Amino acid sequence: MYFETLKQLQSYVEQLKIEEKDQLMIMVGEESSVFINELIGYLNSKGINFFGGIFPSLLIETQHTREGFIVHKYSSLFTSLVAPNLLPIDIELEKINHCTAILLADGLSSKMKELTDTIYNKIGNRVTYVGGGAGFFDLIHRPCIFNSEGIFEDVAIICIVPHKTVLSVKHGWEKLAGPFSVTKSNENTLSELDCRNAFDVYQEIIENEEDLILYGTDFFEVAKDHPFGIVKNTGQELVVRDPIALNEKDEIICVADVPESSLIYVLKGNKDTLLNASLEVVKECSINAPVKYNPLLFDCISRAMFLEGLFNQELVNIQSKLRFPLEGALSIGEIASLKNGIIEIHNKSSVLGLLDIA
Repeated sequence: MYFETLKQLQSYVEQLKIEEKDQLMIMVGEESSVFINELIGYLNSKGINFFGGIFPSLLIETQHTREGFIVHKYSSLFTSLVAPNLLPIDIELEKINHCTAILLADGLSSKMKELTDTIYNKIGNRVTYVGGGAGFFDLIHRPCIFNSEGIFEDVAIICIVPHKTVLSVKHGWEKLAGPFSVTKSNENTLSELDCRNAFDVYQEIIENEEDLILYGTDFFEVAKDHPFGIVKNTGQELVVRDPIALNEKDEIICVADVPESSLIYVLKGNKDTLLNASLEVVKECSINAPVKYNPLLFDCISRAMFLEGLFNQELVNIQSKLRFPLEGALSIGEIASLKNGIIEIHNKSSVLGLLDIA
């Protein structure tokens, strides 16, 4: 449920029946992040369990806004803050089979892959993962994940709920060049492709395709139209990586990891292919939709940048095929299970989950 102001959220919470095992998930639009400390203090004073993240924008049915709060109440089987290589488990894993793990993470953390690995190494593919990376529109790294203990960076929060989820991930990007072998990388920093400087390879491809000169100073403006695609799951899936900056060594910084020895493509897309992907993601979910469900969407911030004024059409495409109101966030990295159940960080993608609440 969406609330424009903190006062409205507080009025809602006052009449809400909350049990000890319940958790409130709160997604905060970045323009309302100034109220985070007040929000944390208020919920702590009520003895309410909660977790959440700050996002560049919130998604409400066919609209998006940079202010306000989305609140969902879940009966939690297990909820924990996650740091790299640190996730205490206090539940029998057999009890969470076929459940859903909602995951909010610091989207600009260089440790994002370590966070998802930490979770998967403990929990495995017995749950369906759905979530997104929190952060700010300006892509400056700062604390964005919160719970009763405060607000943090370089962490994630996992909440496992006793609901099955119908899940789909689509992106609409197509192969332009490749594949190339990642011969040198470190976490989310891409250094070499086929034993050559990665930026040199990328620059040649983009300049030939776009008939322009690509400078480091305007890298993101051009790169947002040409992400990378990593071959995953023995070639069955292409996971998108968003190149967002160059460092002082002319290495390419991406949102989330680019594994060494992986094969990647340079991708291209246009507004039609991305909007078609929004139709595909909701079609795939609708085929197996539960009788009653909560739709949860994590849509990449760079999709909104790319589509510009047509982004609302993406939301219209999805909401028009759903029987219940859509809510979610623009994210910096999307989190979802691959078809083989492995947790994966996606970029420039739409992740739609229908949580069965019947």
